[in-house]
Amino acid sequence: MTTKKLSVALALSFAALLGPTLSGCMGNPVEGIVEGAVEQAGGGDVDLNSDGGLPDGFPADIPLYDGEIVGGIGMGSVEYGGGWTVIVKVDDVQSAFTAIDDQLTAAGFEASLSGFSDGTGTGAYSNAQYSVLVSVTDDGSGQKTATYIVGGTTAAG
Repeated sequence: MTTKKLSVALALSFAALLGPTLSGCMGNPVEGIVEGAVEQAGGGDVDLNSDGGLPDGFPADIPLYDGEIVGGIGMGSVEYGGGWTVIVKVDDVQSAFTAIDDQLTAAGFEASLSGFSDGTGTGAYSNAQYSVLVSVTDDGSGQKTATYIVGGTTAAG
């Protein structure tokens, strides 16, 4: 993995962890700071949404669970190791994971991993263009979310 791809992957992971923390901050200056830092580091264009919107360029052909979008981040382009992270609130972890698995499969994604164990649903899906990692969990404080991490497949980029 190139340094640029590693930087983008780390920033996407960081954003996934930060999403719930930033979700209540309207006009949060952290968005601008994170976006600027990643862009200056050569990570490409960055769109950090801590106010519930989808990040710019999120692919319309990737179905999302029908819940409140907590936030997300989009970085660079798929061709150069970029991608998106989106966090969605869910009511019930197990039924949400089942619905997400059904949605992605119906949309033509193949599951290389899909299962529910110890209160967490985890799946890895791909089609010719995108790879999607999904984790559906309760953080222990009652916050139940589905986190989607989307990137390009090897064939696409």
